[in-house]
Amino acid sequence: MDNYQQYYQYWPIAAVTLAVVGVSFTLQWVLAEFFPWQNLWKQRNAKLTVTTKSYKGKTVMITGANGAFGSRAAKLFADREVETLILVDVKDCAGVKADIEASYPATLKTKPNILVWQVDMMSYASCQELAKKVRQLKSLDHVLMTAGILSFARRESPEGWETSIQVNYISSALLALLFLPCLKSSPTNPSPPVLTFVTTFGVYPAGPTMSVPKTGSYLKHLSNNKDGMAQAHQYGRSKGLLLYFARELAARVSAAQNKGMRKVTINSADPGSAWTPLTNPNQGKLIPKLIMDFSAREPLTCATALVNGVSAGEDTHGKIVMDYERPSYPPFTVRKSGQAAQQRVWDETRDEFLTKVPELKDIYKVLDGQ
Repeated sequence: MDNYQQYYQYWPIAAVTLAVVGVSFTLQWVLAEFFPWQNLWKQRNAKLTVTTKSYKGKTVMITGANGAFGSRAAKLFADREVETLILVDVKDCAGVKADIEASYPATLKTKPNILVWQVDMMSYASCQELAKKVRQLKSLDHVLMTAGILSFARRESPEGWETSIQVNYISSALLALLFLPCLKSSPTNPSPPVLTFVTTFGVYPAGPTMSVPKTGSYLKHLSNNKDGMAQAHQYGRSKGLLLYFARELAARVSAAQNKGMRKVTINSADPGSAWTPLTNPNQGKLIPKLIMDFSAREPLTCATALVNGVSAGEDTHGKIVMDYERPSYPPFTVRKSGQAAQQRVWDETRDEFLTKVPELKDIYKVLDGQ
């Protein structure tokens, strides 16, 4: 009887302990799935410098060069002896060029040749026109794809896609494919050229909204959203699609090298978060503001992270670059369901492009191993 009494004396403690352990594991799982706070905290407190001292002789292109990150990244390249710097945006980047040229450091021995080009990423035709200019370049060492939008109200592009999906995913993927044959290292560059997509922690909370429908188009399912919470997740969902595409493209580029494709490094860089004209509308929204206040850092730091990402070595091929680390892909993307979603994204994107951008036919033949 004494043993039973002793047992009953301690079982509430055991129950509470089990409950605490259960809550702890559940909380860790929830955070790992939907809110990578440890990564955000590391980014906020990171002290970054540009790891490459000189870009002498190289050609660098930045899309979204009028943006807070793109314009600062352009300045970082210009200050480090880049030979040719191509600024691309839907808006005229002449102002960015003028600001750069007005602030060259006294120690700069070689001033870059700065080209200002425009592209409307709502339009396939405009992306194709940009690619025609790129094909005239003798070399292209680094392509940093910072162009993107954060749309709080649903709109549709002329191509028939919700605008976040159009700009952040569809047109970014299109430009990457069009640029692929043009990526060639300059004579002074012993490393493969690098094409870097921009990703975000916003992919994590968007994950639960990215399930694949049993029938119909996956891309259209995500694009045919409604205003409200669905639209609030569109930025993260569009970037999730881009992560799937980037990982699949990297794998196919590697497989195609024995078929004559030039070696190219394809990666994704996470710049972290900052208060910029793109994110300022979140100042009036409680949860987004709390997250931003927790994680935001200076835009220049974010730009530095992107410059380092697009300057990274072959070991980052198919990976995510975050400051000085190589984080894993979000949990939902690495599961069997995520692998299936990735294949669906690739196949549906290919069908869209082969219908509307037939010049990609030869590129897809190589990438599909035909």
